[in-house]
Amino acid sequence: MLALMLALLWVGVVCLCHRQLHQTSALAVGVMDESYRDTLECSEEDITDKVVFLEKRVTELEKDTAANGEQHSRLKQENLQLVHRANALEEQLKEQELRADQTLLDEIKKQRELLSKMEREKSIEIENLQARLQQLDDENSELRSCVPCLKANIERLE
Repeated sequence: MLALMLALLWVGVVCLCHRQLHQTSALAVGVMDESYRDTLECSEEDITDKVVFLEKRVTELEKDTAANGEQHSRLKQENLQLVHRANALEEQLKEQELRADQTLLDEIKKQRELLSKMEREKSIEIENLQARLQQLDDENSELRSCVPCLKANIERLE
């Protein structure tokens, strides 16, 4: 856009120079009429106005370009900071995932050990209860074997 404005400014200056050369040659010949001079003056004023306008426009575009450059630099810096922040957060997330996985593995190991311990305790308790049951069965058998003798003693005592 800036290049286009500079090209237009250059064309205006060239036209102005061409017109001045044309006026000079016409004056030398001395064949200029009043209406032609008015047209040239009007055109010269128009060109001068256009050149001034184009100079102002070029200045505005230069300011806009500078402002855009500053904004671009600022946004580029901000983007770089955000990329670094995103990378840091991704790394932090990976670390937390690793810690969570390790915690889960530790908890699974702990629960397996606890389950194993409870199964051992249950097995021991079952063995103790089976031994107690066997002991009570043996006592029961002894007592049953004594029942006929005791009945006989009761009958005899009666």
